[in-house]
Amino acid sequence: MLSPSGIASFYIDSPLKIPNLWKLSRRHFRVMLSDGRFVKLNKFVNRLSIRDLQFYCWKLKPLHVYFSVLNWLFPERVGKKYKARYCVPLNGEYVVDVDSYMMLFKHEHKLDPEWHVCQECLDISKRLTLQVCEVIENYYSKLAIVFSGRLGFHVHVLDFHYKDWTKYRQEKPIWCHQTARFKFTRLLQKQTFVFDKAHFIVSVDPMRIVTVPNTLNGKKG
Repeated sequence: MLSPSGIASFYIDSPLKIPNLWKLSRRHFRVMLSDGRFVKLNKFVNRLSIRDLQFYCWKLKPLHVYFSVLNWLFPERVGKKYKARYCVPLNGEYVVDVDSYMMLFKHEHKLDPEWHVCQECLDISKRLTLQVCEVIENYYSKLAIVFSGRLGFHVHVLDFHYKDWTKYRQEKPIWCHQTARFKFTRLLQKQTFVFDKAHFIVSVDPMRIVTVPNTLNGKKG
């Protein structure tokens, strides 16, 4: 695990670069501190810019930095799921985690002395990631792949839209996003090898948070 000073140095010395594919001002942000606490960044600034995010990463020295998969009209209000409709979800990406699936493949783990990861695990994750991308591209074309910082990759489907899979219900906007994700995940599950029970549930959840691209994995460095 990196020291707090090491984490602070990373964010002050390396300009944080997040592609314009992501609209940060509409995202809900949380960070995980070294003591395990989660802190909501939108309580400090309603709509964060990349400079705001880098400042809070330097100040709080988090192990992990997360943002929502949904874009929100009022990201500062995001909290409990039963209140989420009052935050007004606008749209959002669909994210597949290709992490830890290598446990299905038995091999002797050999950790790289510098990066502390198993290269064979990453190779397996890479093959699975490419496979799920090929299936997704039958339905969507705007994808971004982000290294998780440890064991695998996150596939962001940026042009995913819930209206492709379900009708809009004004009184249940979160239900619309969840239903659409459930249908798409079931479809991918039949054609890929990257969904167990836990990761199926995570992919369906529109209230989930995911690692912000190009932020530091404080545990692995």
